[in-house]
Formats: sequence, structure tokens, C-alpha cells
Amino acid sequence: MNGFTVITLMVMAAVLAWGLTMVRAAAQISRLRDEMSRLEQRTRREIQHWKDEAARARTHAAQVARDSATWAAGARQGREDVITVVPLLIAAQERGDPGGTCSHPSAQEVAENA
Repeated sequence: MNGFTVITLMVMAAVLAWGLTMVRAAAQISRLRDEMSRLEQRTRREIQHWKDEAARARTHAAQVARDSATWAAGARQGREDVITVVPLLIAAQERGDPGGTCSHPSAQEVAENA
């Protein structure tokens, strides 16, 4: 073998090694891109899931706040009704009305006892 053949074989071996390395690297890059794409899709789905959960939680919190305000207003109204009615019931019992709790006081009695 002469020197030219050896150099030619060395160049061919280098080119072949470089080509195989490039093919392997391209395959690895393709696998990594596919994996990144799957991870990105999964991350987007998870982000959307938590955005939806946050929206549901905000809706639920708003409903609880409305229910709480409604309950508080009802309780306040009930207290006011009791405060208004109890003196009338006591006055009816003191007068000896036989239908004390079932009778309807006149407007003047309500104004006097309020």
C-alpha cells in the first residue's frame, strides 16, 4: 500500500465516522424535540387545568360570599322582626287578649310599642 491509499482510506474513515455521528446526532435531536413537544403539551394542559380550577374556586368563593351576605341580611331582618314583635306579644298578654299571638295589632299599637 502506498501513502496515497492510506491517506484516502483515512479520509474515507473520517468522513464515514462524521456521517454516522451526524445521523446519530440528528436522531437524538429528533427524539429530544419530540420529548420537548410532549412535555410542552402536558404542561399546557396542566396550566389550563389549574386555570379552570382557579376560575371554579373564584366562582365558588363569590357564591359563598353572596350566600353569607344573604344569610347575614336575613338574620338581621329576623332580629329586627323579633325586636318589633316581642313587645307587642308582651302587651297583648298583659291586656289579657285571648288570641294574643294570633291577633293583629292596630297601627297605633305598633307605633306606641315600637
